[in-house]
Formats: sequence, structure tokens, C-alpha cells
Amino acid sequence: MFSVLKNAKVSIQALKSADNETLTGTGVDMLGFDSVAFIAGALEGESLSFAIKAQQAAVSDYSDAADLAGTSVAFATTIPAKGLTTLEIVQPNERYVRPLVTVPNAAAATPTFCVAIQFNAKDLPQTNAGELHVSPVEGTA
Repeated sequence: MFSVLKNAKVSIQALKSADNETLTGTGVDMLGFDSVAFIAGALEGESLSFAIKAQQAAVSDYSDAADLAGTSVAFATTIPAKGLTTLEIVQPNERYVRPLVTVPNAAAATPTFCVAIQFNAKDLPQTNAGELHVSPVEGTA
């Protein structure tokens, strides 16, 4: 059985009310992991076009960071709908990977986020805050 709590590592990469800027994620160390999914989103209220892409680096300070070819993914918000997308990187060639979320010029700053889920861990278990429930019965939570 796969469990996000036990078989993956979850981290917040970026969380900000942003306007006309690029949010650079804190990045992940892929040592011990095969894959990472960056989930990016923004709140509704305006028709806007966002984008996410990934960079990799050999050193943890990202001083040698380079874009990963073809990883730019667009997503959009509208007045009634939030925007959401996922960018998954499998077996990066370098140890460190980070997301960059491009936020367009808006009438007002838009709450924008990016979360990383590293998975296909080589060493288990991982430790994430939360609880795992298998086949729970109905009742008071």
C-alpha cells in the first residue's frame, strides 16, 4: 500500500500573495528519491495566465541552476475558478531540483502556492506531519 505519509516527502516551496514576479521554490534534495511532483496553484478572482517550470543543480545553493528543457507548464485562473497544475520530474540528472512559478501582472496580488511531493523513496519510512487511516469506519471524526 502506498501512503503519502510513509512513502513520500511533502514540502512547501512557495506561498505568497504575488503580482508580476517569479516565485522561486526552496528546492528539494533528491538524494534517496526517484521523483518529485510540484503542485502549483492560485486563487480565483481575475483571468490570469501563470506558468511553472523546473530547474536542477549540482549544488544546494543553486548557484549552478539551469532550466530543465520542456518543463514549462501553463495554468490559468478566471473570475470564478482557481488555477492548478502539476509538474512531475522523474530521475533528474542532478541532485537538487526547484520550481519557479511565474505570476503575471494583476490588478491585485494573487495568493499563489507551490508544494513539492517527493516519492518513489529508496529508504522508508519518511516522516510527514499527519495521520494515516486505513479503511476507517463512519462516525465522529
